[in-house]
Formats: sequence, C-alpha cells, structure tokens
Amino acid sequence: MDLWNDEYAVYLPAVNDIYASEVAKQLSPKRPFPAGLTLKDLIFWEPNQLWTYPYFLHSIGLYAVGALPDNAVTQRQRENSTMLGDSGGFQIGKGSLKGLKALGEKPMPSFDAIRGWQESEKVRDWILTWLVTHADYAMTIDMPLWAAAPTGSRSPFHNCSVEQLIDMTVENLRFIDRNTYGSTKWLNVVQGGVTEGDIEQWWLAVKWFRRGGWAMAGRAGFRGGLFHMLSTLLMMRDDGAFEPGQDWIHVLGVSTAKWAVLLTAIQKALRRINPTLTISFDSSSPFQTGGRYENAVMAPTFTSQPNSWSMGTVRAPQSILNVTKSNVLAFQNSDSPLAKLVTLDHLSVRGGIWDPRAFDSVSNALLVNHNVWVYLDAFRQANDYASTSDTDRVPKLYLDCIALIADLFADESWRSSINHHRALLDQVEPNGYAML
Repeated sequence: MDLWNDEYAVYLPAVNDIYASEVAKQLSPKRPFPAGLTLKDLIFWEPNQLWTYPYFLHSIGLYAVGALPDNAVTQRQRENSTMLGDSGGFQIGKGSLKGLKALGEKPMPSFDAIRGWQESEKVRDWILTWLVTHADYAMTIDMPLWAAAPTGSRSPFHNCSVEQLIDMTVENLRFIDRNTYGSTKWLNVVQGGVTEGDIEQWWLAVKWFRRGGWAMAGRAGFRGGLFHMLSTLLMMRDDGAFEPGQDWIHVLGVSTAKWAVLLTAIQKALRRINPTLTISFDSSSPFQTGGRYENAVMAPTFTSQPNSWSMGTVRAPQSILNVTKSNVLAFQNSDSPLAKLVTLDHLSVRGGIWDPRAFDSVSNALLVNHNVWVYLDAFRQANDYASTSDTDRVPKLYLDCIALIADLFADESWRSSINHHRALLDQVEPNGYAML
C-alpha cells in the first residue's frame, strides 16, 4: 500500500538527530530484534525490507555550529528521496542554536542583537554549506517575527522592531543569493506574528527572492488559522508567487489529519496555475511521542465527528516482565509493518540488568518507526475519505471548508468573499498564533 499520492499534500516527518544516528549504527548481536531485519531497515527514506517513504525534513538547528554530522541523513542516497532542510530559524530566534556565542536565550538591546547576528557570518556560512550539500529544498534564514511578540519575551531579538527583523531577514536573503551554489532550491519563508498588517509588510520586503518556492510560518502559517493563511496565499497568488519555477510550498510545524485535507484542497486549487506545485507540511510529533514520551500512536477512527480525527496515544509496554515474552506482539490494533513483527521482548530488553529502564535507544527507534507509519497512513486515509466526500467519515464542516477553498481561489473578488466566510474558516481552524 502506497503511503503517498501525488494528488495529496505531502507530510514530511521531521527526522531528528537521535533517530538519524541510531538507525545508522550496527546492532549488537545480543540485542533481541525482529528476525531478518537490521537497524538500517528503519531508514524509511531508503529502500529497505519494511516500508519506504521518500520525503522528510531535517533541521540544521539540531546541531552545534560547525558540526559535520555523519548519520543516516547525511549518508542518504539522494536519488531515493527528497529532503527539505530547515535552516534553524526557530533556534536562532530563541537564541538556543548551540555554538552561536554572540546571542543568548534572553532579551538583548536591539542594537546588540543586530550586531551579534551581523558578526555571525561563519554561522551563516555553515548553515548554507550544510543545506546545499545535503538538502534538495532548503528554507531561507528568517528572523521570526514572534521574537518581537509577547510570546517571544525570552528571545535575544525581543527588543527588535518588526522593521529590524525584516531588515535582518532581507540581508540573509541577499547573503544566500550571493553565495548559494549547486542544485538546492530555496523556500523563502513568509512570516507574520505581531500585527494584522505585518504579513503584507514582510511579503513586500522578501518577495523578490524566488528560487524554488515558499515556506509559511507564524501568523502566515497554520498558527494564524485558516483565514490568515488563505488570505496570505491569495495575496501571494495575485503577485505571481506560484508561477512555474516556484513549485513548492511548505507549511511549518503541523501534523493533523484535518490540515492534511485542507492543504490538499489548497494544492488542488493552486495547481490550476502551476500543475507541478506541491504543498508539504511537517512535524516532529511521531519522534517526540516515541522517543521522548515512549508512547505508541493510535490512528484516528474517522467518523463525521471532528473529535474522531485526532491521533491518540497509548503507553508503550515497558516492563522487566516482558523481556522473555517473545510470543506477544507489542503494538496491538495496528496495521503498521512493525506491528506484525515486534514482540514485547524486542522493546523491553534490559530488564534492570544494567539499570532500572527496560527500554534502550533501539526500543525508541522501533517505536518511532511505527509512529511515523501510523501518521502517514492516517493522512492517506483522511485524504481518501475527503476526495470522495464521504459524509460518514468526514465532518460536514470540513467538506464545506474544502468547497469554500476551491471557490475562493476561483473568485476574483476573494477579499470580500473570504471576509464574508470568516466565521466558517475560524470554526474549522481559528487563529492560534503562539510561540512554540
């Protein structure tokens, strides 16, 4: 069963550095593992014996400045997958990028913050070099507007004005424009986050940089709600943003089945302009759920009720009592490839012999692989149901919104129409803008 369909928006699992490192290791021969498999079979973006999916995201912000990681991401065979590289703008905005010594995780006088970033050319060099070396698409280096909002009160850039943050972003674009090389395409980040008008202000300043597509963030992305995102995309459309050559739009940090079908509807509408255009969206949720919280993801039940479209989680079975249970499957009520193979003794392997934990890093990698598959399969199912307008499986509110999206992109007077239908858009996905 294919986990993706070219007609649907593309989910990009945000692979973290821990998973990328773990699946590139050699498995200890004493460590219980599903028969016939190796850790490399968990590298889903490469051909393997379990399942494959050729799209993912990976962020340079996971590493310390100057690092040259050697893992399953940097070792990938580029012909097998498409990788979107995140430039670490979130970590830069927070001041948490490891090794960025000119900035810290607390507000600075605006002049000092600006000067600190201007003097960090080696950081920009490292980011650009890493992205053009490893990524097929890469996000530009934005200075996020949430840094100046109340929710960015701990950012080193908190005392900067919207204009100063935009000016630094434009200088970053000029740096990329002067120094980029190779075949990597760039997604110019479109931000918003302090006032209702700052999305257009940002857009007017950055729209000249067109090297492959766009990334929607802050109030211009999913956190601004459906009204703001659609308003932004329609404004950009009117400015020729999606002509051939600008073929990819990425929406940062969202992974719900609802957004999967809404973004597919937007992609369908924009393909009337550019038939090759792709919309993608990402999250680290399956990695956080399995690696940090050690939970297994449960697929939505998909009924006409909106609350049935949510991912659930259950605590993964972790106990010293499970180390001998080689006949009990660990993932109940799931169709993931690993659910048919992983038994309790594959997860709970240490059993207090070395320390109180029954899980090790391989246990977490198995959980994560299962979780990623469940996310991907759920989004495929959601889009299948929406594409046939299955009223038993899709809430009427979502179907009404999908129809509205098609109408808005076909309406020359979309501004009055979108304001007229704002209540519906806000009901489906309200403005939830906040710093992560």
